[in-house]
Amino acid sequence: MTEQQRFHDKQWSLIVARAWADEEFKSRLMSHPKAVLREHGLEMAPEVEVKVLEDTDKAVHFTLPVNPSGELSEEELSPTAGADSHCGGCGGCGGCRGCRGCRCGCGGCGCGCRGCIEAF
Repeated sequence: MTEQQRFHDKQWSLIVARAWADEEFKSRLMSHPKAVLREHGLEMAPEVEVKVLEDTDKAVHFTLPVNPSGELSEEELSPTAGADSHCGGCGGCGGCRGCRGCRCGCGGCGCGCRGCIEAF
């Protein structure tokens, strides 16, 4: 994980925590995500569309990342590739649901959950 990825994960964790605690901030995040991200040092290119979706007890969202260029190694293709990059301790991050083997140093999955952050 690059320093930039760590920074993005940390900033997103702070944004999530604030959205959980502040309904007005959450409303602004949902309606104007690029502006809120920019305020937290996460700049997106003008042509990039940003959507923030909220999981509920009836809807869970998974993000399919952009396909990397080049060929993937056998390790990258294995079913456990990336499994240790999410702690999943809160069950709300969509991570690996309980893995405490995260080595990225970002405080877990980036979901902002105090339990996930304190686990590391």
